[in-house]
Order: sequence, then structure tokens, then C-alpha cells
Amino acid sequence: MAQERRIVARSDLVKRMIQSHQRGDDPEFRRAAEEVVSDERRKRHDVVADDLERILDGRQGRRPLTVSSLKPLPMTRDEIPLLRLIQPQVNLTDLVLKEPTLALLDDVMSEYRQQEVLAAHSLRPRNRLLFLGPPGCGKSQSAEAVAYQLGVPLAKVQLASVVSSFLGETSKHLDQILSFCEGNWVLLFDEIDTLAKERGDRTEHGELRRVVATFLQLLDDYDGDALIIATSNHPALLDEAVWRRFDEVVAFDMPNQAEVAEVVRVKLRLFKTKFSRTEVARKLKGCSHAEVELVCRDAARHAVLAGRTVIEGADIDRSVAGMTRRRHEVERFLM
Repeated sequence: MAQERRIVARSDLVKRMIQSHQRGDDPEFRRAAEEVVSDERRKRHDVVADDLERILDGRQGRRPLTVSSLKPLPMTRDEIPLLRLIQPQVNLTDLVLKEPTLALLDDVMSEYRQQEVLAAHSLRPRNRLLFLGPPGCGKSQSAEAVAYQLGVPLAKVQLASVVSSFLGETSKHLDQILSFCEGNWVLLFDEIDTLAKERGDRTEHGELRRVVATFLQLLDDYDGDALIIATSNHPALLDEAVWRRFDEVVAFDMPNQAEVAEVVRVKLRLFKTKFSRTEVARKLKGCSHAEVELVCRDAARHAVLAGRTVIEGADIDRSVAGMTRRRHEVERFLM
């Protein structure tokens, strides 16, 4: 009976994996796959478990996704591209996000995958997201990870090209971008403060105020299938009306000590390590996700160039000292 229950349990896991794969639900697929790995470890099948973990962590290559288009990129009158097409390389498992943030992104992606089901009930998925938080806390990377999970291309708007000094050109540029991104895309407006500043700011000239109005109208009228994600490091600068145009506001915060330790684990998971992650996290208190990742990459480079396959405490200490110096220099110039 016990063996029969184990077989049923395993078959249920396999069903979950196949069903989640068919739906394109990567988070659920990964959860089921991790349970299979845990089951193999309980049986002391460590070699099989290690192989499965390597595949799951992407050490044998990621899912191919080709970014291409038969249409020419939209351009300014000076032939400067308004968009940059990006091949998504970041998975949500590469990031360390707070559970409410991850749950919200999972919900939005689930709605996006089941647009036809919602349409049958005259409903639409949430497809306009505003990511807010300090620099380096994973907003842009999360947009890329969402594109990766959904298996759709990522188009990053070149805001410096979009905002034109020529009267009316900015509105035309935005129309060109939306016309190009018909169908399933993630369309990223990174650091949206450039386009959506508070219209009451007296330091801004009339054209930029018109730009804000145009952008708000664009969000109001948009009924396409692209998932629009905007990010902002300075939400206080955003026009008050901007907030109402987004279906969801997603907060990204500085990592706490436990999350810093997890970032270190994730970023160095392809290497053997010989140091205390808890101690490293204590030393990196106050650092952003991006800064912790820089420390990890620097330590890995140092170990590899020294001919070692193990990242030791001395490698990390050297990199932490470098980050501390860097932060002091930045603060000194900003004072």
C-alpha cells in the first residue's frame, strides 16, 4: 500500500509538471520539479537529484527565445531607433523578490496566459504595471524575467529618443511604438519619470507638459495585447494622474539581511563556496540587490583568475571592501 501511494504521488507530480508546461506556467512547473528533486533525495538518489538540479538551475542552457521582427524598428526623423529589442535572459528564479511581489507577478502572468478565458467573460488581464522602488532593487530585471517566463519578446523604449524637441513629435513616436508592438510583447518604459513628470512643475516647459498629457491618453486608450511595464526610481516626481492609469503598482524594496544572503546564494549557485553567507550579508547591510550582485561577480572573477574552482572568504572580503570603497566615493561626490 505504501509503495502504491508513492507511485500515485509521483504520477500526480508528473501530471502537474506536464499541465504547467502546457500552460506555460513556469513557476508551477518549477515547484513540481523541485518536489521531484526532493523526492529523489529522500530516496538517496543523490546523483539523479544533482543532475535534475543542474538542469533546473539552467546550467545546461536556457530555453531558446528568439527576438526578431519582420518590421523595421520605429525611428525618429534622424533615424534613431525608438526601441531596443532584448533577448530575455533572466528568469524569476534568478531574482530574490519578496513573497507578495512574486505572488502578484505570478497572478498577472496567469491572467496574461489565459486572455481568451477572460475575454469569453468580457474581461481583460491586468496589462499595465507600474514598478516602484529605489535603484538597483530588481525592477528592470523583473520586467525582463516576466518576458522570459511568458516566452514573449521584450521591447525597451529609448526614452531619450522618444522625447523630441520638435513640437508634436513625441506623440508621434509613442504611436509608432504601440503600432510596432502589436501582439504579445512586454513593452518596458524604464525610468518613466522622464515622460510622466508632475505637470505642475513650473521648471518644465509646455512641450513636456503636453508629453505627459499624451502619455496619459495613450494609457487610457490602449487596448492591445502587449504587457506594458513602467519603472520609476522617484515616484514622488510622477504626475498624480499617472497612478490611476496602471492596473497594478508593484513595490520593490531594499533587501533585508536574510534576502542579501539569499541573493549571494542565487548569484553564486554555479560555484562551490567556502564562506558564511550570513556573515557576508551582515557586511553588505544597506546594499541593493544590484550591489550585492556586483560583489558576487567580482569575487567569482577573482577566484577564476586565480585558478580556483572554489570561492573563498578572502575573495568575498576583497569584493566587499571594494564595494564599501565604491559607496564611500559615490557618497562623497553626491555631498
